[in-house]
Amino acid sequence: PCLVGLLLLRSFVRSRALSCREHASMVWWLTNLFWFHTGCDLMSGFWQVMPVLTDLYTQMNPAHAQPRWHEARTHLDCAYALELLVEVPLAAWMLYLYTRQDPGRHLAEAFALAVQFTGTVTYYMPGLVKLEYACWLSHLDRLCGSVWLIYPVLVFRRSLADARRAGSKSSSKKKS
Repeated sequence: PCLVGLLLLRSFVRSRALSCREHASMVWWLTNLFWFHTGCDLMSGFWQVMPVLTDLYTQMNPAHAQPRWHEARTHLDCAYALELLVEVPLAAWMLYLYTRQDPGRHLAEAFALAVQFTGTVTYYMPGLVKLEYACWLSHLDRLCGSVWLIYPVLVFRRSLADARRAGSKSSSKKKS
C-alpha cells in the first residue's frame, strides 16, 4: 500500500500543482500511516507478525522477547497502543485533510505531530534513562527514531514563522 500510495500521491500532487511543502507533509503522513506506524511498529513490535523486522525489533530491544504488556515492555506497549488508537487514525485524517486542502490542516498537523513527538519520547525515554542497549542496532534505532522528534520541531518552527508573517501583514494593513 505504501509504494502504490506514493506513486498515486506523486500524480495527485502534480495534477493539483501542490507545493513541495504540501507534498512533503502528504508523504510524511502516508508513510507513517502505512509503513512506520502500521508495518513497522504495530506489525513488528506489537503483534510481532512481520518476518525479519520482528527479529530486528527484538535485537534492538530485548524487552520485545517478553509477552505483550509484560512489565519489562509496558512502556513500549503503551507507545504501540497510542499508535494503534491515536496516531494511525490521525495519520489517515491528516492525509485526508491534505488531499482536500482543508484550511485547518496546518493546525491539525501541529496537534498530530505533537502526539507523534510524545509517543516517541514515551517509547525511547525509559531505555535512555536506564542506559540500556542490546547492540549497535539499539543506537541505530534511536537515531532513526529521532526523526519523529526533529520533523515535528521543524514543521512547528515553519508554521510559527508563517503565523508571524501573516500577523505582521494583517497588522500593517490595519495601520493603512
